[in-house]
Amino acid sequence: MSKVLGICNLHDTPSMGQLTKTRPLGSLSFLSRYGLMDFTLSNFSNSEIDRMVILAENNISAIRNHTLDGNIWINNTRTGFLRILLNEPLLDRPKFNTDIANIQEHYSIIEDNNPDYIILAPTFFLMSFDFRKLIEFHEENGAEITCVYTKTNRGDKEYLNCDSLEIAKNNVITHSRANVGEGKKQNISLETFIFTREAFDKVLALSGKVSSLYGFRKMVSYVINHHRIPVYAYEFDGYVVPILSSYDYADKSFELLKYENRQKLFLENWPIYTTSHNTPPALYGPKAKVKNSFVANGAIIKGEVENCIISRDVIVEEGAVLKNCILFYGSYVGKNKKLEYVLVDKKARVSEVKNLAGSKEKILIIKQGEKI
Repeated sequence: MSKVLGICNLHDTPSMGQLTKTRPLGSLSFLSRYGLMDFTLSNFSNSEIDRMVILAENNISAIRNHTLDGNIWINNTRTGFLRILLNEPLLDRPKFNTDIANIQEHYSIIEDNNPDYIILAPTFFLMSFDFRKLIEFHEENGAEITCVYTKTNRGDKEYLNCDSLEIAKNNVITHSRANVGEGKKQNISLETFIFTREAFDKVLALSGKVSSLYGFRKMVSYVINHHRIPVYAYEFDGYVVPILSSYDYADKSFELLKYENRQKLFLENWPIYTTSHNTPPALYGPKAKVKNSFVANGAIIKGEVENCIISRDVIVEEGAVLKNCILFYGSYVGKNKKLEYVLVDKKARVSEVKNLAGSKEKILIIKQGEKI
């Protein structure tokens, strides 16, 4: 197999307001157990890619707390590695703190490993993806750059502001533009790219001539639209979960409570790895009622929860009734409280206010550590 470096890209991610104020999107809790970045890292691992880096834009401590030593995703710890790269000189200049600038600051990792191919993948498109098929397609076409895309019939409502691609019959992308919802049928870039080492270096060099504000996404679009390097398109026809807004985050979380949807994302023989914690099993009180919910280890449920996602060490007291709620690690809901469409962030406490309600269109977020 060719020598491949996998890059999990935490730059240029959608903003989730309070949810991403103290953490990068990649470490955001998902389905009570995972971080969003787990899907990208597990796809690398399952595809036999053991050399990985995480490009961190900020909040590196949240990433380290989640990944620990990273060995959960490394099959061969003798030659493989997972490293976190942060561009410290540009932390106070966020517009210039791009993924390209981060790689340039740490270019020695490219030189030291001298990969044949470099794969760059984001964390906000969740899917079970075999990169070996992408590499095979890339090699068969003699491509310098290949972009992964998906077809949608809901481009007027979903994948807004993502890149929409025009693709010729020979699988070369002829044009890239932002999706502003003008058509239902669209080819949407999943912002997953494979580069030859030479093409990767070309893009880095060209970025210095085009704009210091451009990251890889904009540079690939520039290369396509200005016909600098042929960029091939590889279709992923599997199940994609786009997390592009706080609405998407809540909506897709609840959508995955349905078994038929989980089957599409969590494939047989394609495990999604995550850091485990030594916590006891969930504890249910004598009056607890749980329906259609995810409940993580260490949770204590004494009240009623329905269509909810409950993380580790959460406490729901007796008499509390929760519907369509998401509770992060260590949060607390007191006795006789009623919550519907509420997200309670890490270590927040609902102990005084009796009733809280958001809506399907806009979930109510109780920020991290808040007491209400």
